[in-house]
Amino acid sequence: MKNIKKLGMGLASVLAISILPALSANAAPLAVTVAGSANATSATAPATATVPADNKVDAADAIAIAATADTSTTVTFTTTGAVRLVTALHTTDAPKTAASGVTSYSVVSAGSAITVYAYSTSTTAGSVVVTNGSYSTVVYVKGTSATAYNISLTAPVTAAVGTVPAIVATITDVFGNAIGGETVTATIIGGTFSDLTFNKSNLVTATAADVTADSTKTLGAVSATLAPVVAGNVTIVVTGAASATAVTGLAAPVKAATAVIAVSDLAGQVTSLTAKVNSLTAELAAEKAARATDSATATAKAATALAAADLAKATYIAEYNALAKKWNAKYPKSKVALKK
Repeated sequence: MKNIKKLGMGLASVLAISILPALSANAAPLAVTVAGSANATSATAPATATVPADNKVDAADAIAIAATADTSTTVTFTTTGAVRLVTALHTTDAPKTAASGVTSYSVVSAGSAITVYAYSTSTTAGSVVVTNGSYSTVVYVKGTSATAYNISLTAPVTAAVGTVPAIVATITDVFGNAIGGETVTATIIGGTFSDLTFNKSNLVTATAADVTADSTKTLGAVSATLAPVVAGNVTIVVTGAASATAVTGLAAPVKAATAVIAVSDLAGQVTSLTAKVNSLTAELAAEKAARATDSATATAKAATALAAADLAKATYIAEYNALAKKWNAKYPKSKVALKK
């Protein structure tokens, strides 16, 4: 009888263990609220909070996501993009910086709401996927930023006189998100341009109206007259983010950027080289003519010398033969031969 009881108890335990996963897998649907709202956000309307530009994840920088699930079931929060999670907001005693967050967090439900705080360092939307058993809810989160912190500059290393080099100045926040509505000052050093066009302004200093809603502007983008007219090294300096102040724990702000363009006068070089080639060609022709003249002169001199030698030989023979004839007439027995 005791053995039968033990067997019954064992079977009951096995059945209980086999039922638990099934109960967990069939947990009731998640109840997820986002910043107090009963509805999760969509990809086209993400929940937004400012990026933690002060390197403190506080209430203004985070979206509270609360998930309620069955007791003893596991709730998992997983992020995509630049979204990160913390389980508590920043306090002096327990700081939460931009680097504090995690990409995944799991906890066993006690039957009450589980709250995490999602924040992002990017103005591109990411998400938090909340799962519990076979149920899943996606919460889209996006950072917003309006604090200029850095300026950068891109420009070609070389350019030719008369061409339009693409010179781009960009204002970003501390996390590299583009910021519009900022004043950018561009200065040219050591070169001459026929015009300096920054977006729609012909002024060296672009106003906020020139760059609003577009943090990246190309000098000369709307004007073909941005062309260096003198060869040589040209230094371009842009300044911006003038009000930025250093943030503890983050890189120092960058308020100025510099680029150097080596401007070459290709057309001028071609003209100069063409003139040089023409000059050398003329010099070569003159040298050939001089050599031809020298050859003709030498040939004439040689002919003259040969004629003189022939004349001297003929004269010698004539004189010799005249004397020989006289000798032969006077001494017929001792004749000498005449020369030809």
